[in-house]
Amino acid sequence: MKQLSMLSAFFLIFGCSAQKKEKMQIEKREEIGTIVLVMAKTQPEYSRDKIIELSRAIDPMVDKFDGYLGRKMSFSNKEPDILADLVYYTNVKAFEDASEIEMKSETCQTFFATMIPDPETSKMLITSPLIMTTPKQGDTKVVELVLFKTKPEFTRDDVVNAAKNINPVLEKHNGYISRKLSITEDGQWMDVVYWADLESAEKASKQILEDTVAQKYFAMIDEATMAFSHLNVVIDTER
Repeated sequence: MKQLSMLSAFFLIFGCSAQKKEKMQIEKREEIGTIVLVMAKTQPEYSRDKIIELSRAIDPMVDKFDGYLGRKMSFSNKEPDILADLVYYTNVKAFEDASEIEMKSETCQTFFATMIPDPETSKMLITSPLIMTTPKQGDTKVVELVLFKTKPEFTRDDVVNAAKNINPVLEKHNGYISRKLSITEDGQWMDVVYWADLESAEKASKQILEDTVAQKYFAMIDEATMAFSHLNVVIDTER
């Protein structure tokens, strides 16, 4: 019972975020300092359209949060009942302040009732970005999400430097928009690449595996810990 209560609190705290693009006009762009990932399997009785509708209902509240920089909500291409929410903040405090408000929101509770409170299928990561590339023109339709830990012989700097070397390789591919590499305090890495379409993302993924520069980066990954997925974006309010 205690575990279920903690998981319910997790859902209330870490995903309730959506924001209207109309209110994103700011003179000075705020920089992302914290990226929160929430993943969960959705309840079978809720359609995708209904989940999106309930999520968008949160807009008027989160639109007022200081330090909130939007999000990308998506569904897995191969597992359509898996929802992933990437939420962006200026810093951890902005995230924590927003979470306190969200916990008291009935609208948030309604949205999170669409998710199955199962620790085995639910995931929450609070990460700090280490690489953020300048986006190319175009709308992000697909998120390529790679979660992993690295082999113990490699330092954080080793991984970041190897990851940076891949950026020119990615930029050569059609459909590439941008990339964010981030890490949790306990060493869980999150590599997110934004694409204009699924076909471009899948084609590039296969070709990059054969690239000698990219292979040096991949060699640092503990394959037993890696999870790879392509997700279709349904809500995009990232500033």
